[in-house]
Amino acid sequence: MNEDSIDNRFDDRAVGRTLRVVAPVGAVAVIALAVTAVASAAGPGAESARIASVTTPAVVTAPPAEPEAAVVPMTAGHRPREATTVLRTADGTAIGTVRFRRKGNRTEVAAKVTLPTGLTAMDAFHGFHIHANDKPENGNGCLADPAQPSATWFTSADGHLSELGQKHSHHTGDMPSLLVNADGSAVIEFTSTRLDIAGLIGRAVVLHAQPDNFGNVPVGTGPEQYAANSTSAGDKTAATGNAGDRIACGVLTLKR
Repeated sequence: MNEDSIDNRFDDRAVGRTLRVVAPVGAVAVIALAVTAVASAAGPGAESARIASVTTPAVVTAPPAEPEAAVVPMTAGHRPREATTVLRTADGTAIGTVRFRRKGNRTEVAAKVTLPTGLTAMDAFHGFHIHANDKPENGNGCLADPAQPSATWFTSADGHLSELGQKHSHHTGDMPSLLVNADGSAVIEFTSTRLDIAGLIGRAVVLHAQPDNFGNVPVGTGPEQYAANSTSAGDKTAATGNAGDRIACGVLTLKR
């Protein structure tokens, strides 16, 4: 799948416009009289020339056109088609883009990033999620101070986008992990029926420093199970897949 193959027939940005040229009534009358006078002076043979001149639109100075009405971002019954964001690190460096595009009853997701050396582990998977960004008391959007510990970065984006009772790997905002190559590049494309564009506007896409375990940690006393050191380990897995600190973030906006 590539961007060129995506159906663009329903592009919400395509808006038809009609150009109107408005001439004052007085100006039209003056032009008509002037044409008649010239034709009369030239004699009866000029009648056909007079008719041709009258049927040709005159060039006049039009008054300023009225301003167009502002485009309303969302209207009742309107289904937004595409949402995008730019991922940025704590110091504001843009490292990539993420796009969500509606295609029938599915959503196509495409992300492309290039991580700078030293930011995180290369040649490794990294947790990649949509965060709710719904608690103003924690801040709004992607807030981070590069001078502070990385554990504080982008906590303003809040937890994963989810519905009541959902656990990690079943969160609405859970997505496949991003495989970062040895050179820092990463590309991912997939299709989801979990995501609706209208519910993504204002949410935040977050890239994490560590792999996502997708809640698949067999805890227990069996020979192929793990014993947690504390309940915090299980809590982290249930909340985030224990994917570590947040190293890049971007708030989703509607694309026209």
